Amino acid sequence: MKKGKALRLTALFLALTMSILTACSTAPKEEDAPKSDAPKTTNSDAAEPVPGETEAEPEEPTVWDLTGVPEGTNYDGWNFNALVFQNQTWGWCEICVDELQGEVLNDAFFNRNLEVENLLGIKITQDAISDPWSEPQAFNTSVTSGDGAYAAAWMRQEQSASCAMNAMCLDLNELGYIDLTHPWWDSHSIEDTTMAGKNYLIASDISIADKEAIWVIYFDKQNLANAQLESPYEIVESGRWTQDKMLEMMETVRQDLDGDGQMGRTDLWGLLTHPENFAASWMAAGERIVSTDQNGIPQAAFETERFVDVWDKTIRLMKADSCYYESISFISSGLRDGYTLFATEVIAFLRAYRDNERDFGVIPMPKYDETQENYHTYVAAGSGLMIVPKTTDDADRLGAVLEVLGQTGREQILPAYFDVSIKTRDSRDEESGKMLDICFTTRCYDIGMIFDWGGIVSTLEGGIDSCTRVFSAKGKFMKTSMKKAFEVLGIEVPGE
Repeated sequence: MKKGKALRLTALFLALTMSILTACSTAPKEEDAPKSDAPKTTNSDAAEPVPGETEAEPEEPTVWDLTGVPEGTNYDGWNFNALVFQNQTWGWCEICVDELQGEVLNDAFFNRNLEVENLLGIKITQDAISDPWSEPQAFNTSVTSGDGAYAAAWMRQEQSASCAMNAMCLDLNELGYIDLTHPWWDSHSIEDTTMAGKNYLIASDISIADKEAIWVIYFDKQNLANAQLESPYEIVESGRWTQDKMLEMMETVRQDLDGDGQMGRTDLWGLLTHPENFAASWMAAGERIVSTDQNGIPQAAFETERFVDVWDKTIRLMKADSCYYESISFISSGLRDGYTLFATEVIAFLRAYRDNERDFGVIPMPKYDETQENYHTYVAAGSGLMIVPKTTDDADRLGAVLEVLGQTGREQILPAYFDVSIKTRDSRDEESGKMLDICFTTRCYDIGMIFDWGGIVSTLEGGIDSCTRVFSAKGKFMKTSMKKAFEVLGIEVPGE
């Protein structure tokens, strides 16, 4: 049961005062304003202003106002211990940092946690696991034994889904004080992963792990200029950034630099990428493997003519002579050393690329064609989605702590991450900042990717030429797996 919700007006005030990620909030409507029962006054009743006096500034809403958690709530030293995946490549997927370091993002985490500890009388700690496959095992063991070791966990998409599928997770709507309409709960993840009103996994502003996983295209400005190609920034802003346009530019720059008659690591490529770009491409086109129907029930979404067309075009781009599949490390070094025009990876790699001598820019994934209205940005499988154990012994306490962590994270961590680290320090130009705005506000998830029912994801990412052949072989198995999942997740299908 939700309780103690903040007034809608104060939630909207927060959303309006934030200068970033405005897509996470909705514009206020006149009819949404709370109505007062106090009697109205006429002009003659109003107090006359006193000459020389200025009107008092309205008080800013407090964390208690914004979250609905009662002021003065104190949990007597309770240890909020988080289980987290410590991504050694990306970093910054943790909830805690050890100490102040004079680095804006590190210190934002430290100060946020200290503030929440003082506000709620708790201690915030974490257990970090570097092996993503060991993390769900630790979580499930804790839930099964009932030891209460973890208040919440942040895992990669597939791992968080596996815990839900093992019936180890609590529907977040069962936590006290939780209000998923608040802007610190990522509306994109809620919209794309809610099943029949249930939310087992979610992204939020408590952590930045999900933001780090936003998929983008990096481009080499020198190779762009050498080929006398149009600015990708202008193409994106004009709405002409499509898969066909990207392929055209890729083919233009392809060059056998070492003259051996073969394309290899020391030649100039149009695109360096890896198999996850398949998922990024079909989602950039606005397609999903699985989406939800009007009842919120997951349904296979791949059996349409447009999905097949999108898949065929994606195959054409990914198997072009100008596209080179390689390891993540070579994608990074290839961009650093100038061996490609485009490279696809997550935003987390901005930190690794910021010291590159060669200049680069960042743009979103291309649309399917120019008739597609909006860009769509894939959030990679490595993103951190939050789950909570079904054995939590105090749903009100846990919900209150998560709400306060989310609100303070949005207020302190998100600006430090997005405005200072990503858009200012790590980006090379103002245009990249505008492109990142597009990527952040158009991010999306595919519940079929997350749960990988029937093992469909690895099959698709294997690059099979015929989409029809893939789904004729895997589609039935996938639907059977989904049906079994509904029983575990408590999803009732109307008419069955």
